Amino acid sequence: MTETFVFSGKTQKLALSLIIIGVLGLVIGFSFTDANRVWANVLLNTYLFLGISVTGVFLAAAHQIGYGGWHVLIKRVFEATGSYIPYLGIAVVLLLVGAKMHWHHLYHWMDPEIYNPSSPHYDKILAGKQSYLNFSFFSFRAIAYVILWALFGYLIWKVSVKQDEAGDIAYHSRYKTYAALFLVVFAITSSTSSWDFIMSIDPHWYSTLFGWYNFASLTVSGVAMITLLVLYLKSQGYLKYVNEEHYHNLGLFMFGFSVFWAYLWFSQYMLQWYANLPEETLYFYQRLKGRTLFKVLFYVNLLLCFFFPFLFLMTRAAKRNPLKLAVASIVILVGHWIDFYLMVMPGSAGEHAALGLTELFITLGFAGGFIFVVLKTLTKASLVPVNDPYLKESVIHHTLK
Repeated sequence: MTETFVFSGKTQKLALSLIIIGVLGLVIGFSFTDANRVWANVLLNTYLFLGISVTGVFLAAAHQIGYGGWHVLIKRVFEATGSYIPYLGIAVVLLLVGAKMHWHHLYHWMDPEIYNPSSPHYDKILAGKQSYLNFSFFSFRAIAYVILWALFGYLIWKVSVKQDEAGDIAYHSRYKTYAALFLVVFAITSSTSSWDFIMSIDPHWYSTLFGWYNFASLTVSGVAMITLLVLYLKSQGYLKYVNEEHYHNLGLFMFGFSVFWAYLWFSQYMLQWYANLPEETLYFYQRLKGRTLFKVLFYVNLLLCFFFPFLFLMTRAAKRNPLKLAVASIVILVGHWIDFYLMVMPGSAGEHAALGLTELFITLGFAGGFIFVVLKTLTKASLVPVNDPYLKESVIHHTLK
């Protein structure tokens, strides 16, 4: 059953071409547009692809702890997504260096004048948050997220491969230990990272649902990306034992998390609407009463992230159809890119925010990097974990007819 993935020349060239397009997007952006707009796009895509990458590790860990068996045939794809995290760490460091060198002003709370009582820019509210919102502690947390996620991603991938090589059940137990530890870390950092990277862009605003909201958005994006990778591998003749039952489960994840995202989207909006507190309603005011671009995307976001996947994936047949799953995955990824665009751009780029070649090229560059790194990682071990004790369960996996 061993399957060795060969990273074809065509796919490599496509991924490298996308990376070059991304670099071109940075050059065009810095040459012809506002620098803050470019940095905001880097932040958006860094955070989005960090979430997509760590989602694979999360799903692998959650299934291991939950004694899940259906996913074993595709768990290599889950595990491989974590290999992109260290490369995104470089982007995180660049964002931190950019803030320190005043190359961008994505986080206006980093301005020291805000905390100086004698300054006309003094902000009493933000001064009260200075113990948490300061550059040193923020940088420590940002780097810690990357290190922890990358470390556990590597450990989980490594122990899974070792289990294949040795066939020792001890590696399965070690996998479970790493998975349990990671889930504890992820339970905390999935929320705090959203507060740091995204919510602190608008530091006067806060939402107690924001961590969950981000978790739902990133998880459904991660499942959509994993689904596309599985469909690609299947189309190339790999994953021979993956069938419509596995597709069905991936479709269920996308459908379920889309509904969960919509529930949180509505709950966050409803709670802030009826409370009618200025510091809470500001977030929605910027997006609904501000620029036309934000207002239009606000409703497009809801259409692509909820109504389309809800209606399109509602039937059992749709979840088992590769073409429909591919369409749903692409629409979900576009929708949640817009979701994060609306979280990032109004507070960071403001009037300079736009939709153009800069946004498209930078996003394609990050996507190209993801494709190249993840597929390269998949060449390093068998696509089928032949010594996983739940492999047979995955091969004969079926849902109720």
